Amino acid sequence: MLDDEPPCARGDEGCTGPRKRDREATAKALLDAGKAVFAERGFDAATTREIAARAGVNEQLIQRYFGGKSGLLLAVVERYGREEAQGCTLPPTGTCVEAEIATFLQCQAEHTWACRDFTKVMLGRALVDPAIAAEMGRTLSETRIPCLLSRLKALRDKGLVDPDADLPSIAAGIATLSFGLGFLDQVVFAEDSDRVCAVARSLAATIARGLAPKR
Repeated sequence: MLDDEPPCARGDEGCTGPRKRDREATAKALLDAGKAVFAERGFDAATTREIAARAGVNEQLIQRYFGGKSGLLLAVVERYGREEAQGCTLPPTGTCVEAEIATFLQCQAEHTWACRDFTKVMLGRALVDPAIAAEMGRTLSETRIPCLLSRLKALRDKGLVDPDADLPSIAAGIATLSFGLGFLDQVVFAEDSDRVCAVARSLAATIARGLAPKR
């Protein structure tokens, strides 16, 4: 186990790079371990001792780097948001609005299911920690919504969506629905994936009809 960062003599210019890299590696190890332990134990049951042990570092570094367990969770959530912002794993935009919306809903439901354990921790803490709630909201507004909005705009440019449609609001609503299908229906209400897909297809058909250009 690493007790601390390696010592660095004052004025030793050559020590700056390695010391910084060691700190970054230690912080990453704590973030990785924190996410795993939080997902397994939940926030309240997770201990900084277990997280530090899994990361292979001194427990005191959690306080030093993150200000404690709450700060570590916030840092994990922030990193999760950055990872989500790397892009949607969706096929290229097609020529069918209904299929586009259905694919988005289904893919996001599958993604939320895959991340369900950590999502439960985030959502639980968001109810009592405004910083976590704000970060979750930022992630939604900067990842799922822009991803869908750009695809709907592409379909509008092809003449497949009413030019007067309020696409930012539509994208925000569908993104919220995607979380409801992925988390509430599957995780909270234990709906099976076939039922979730059927709901996604039905919603997509209804929304697509409303977005169709006026004749």
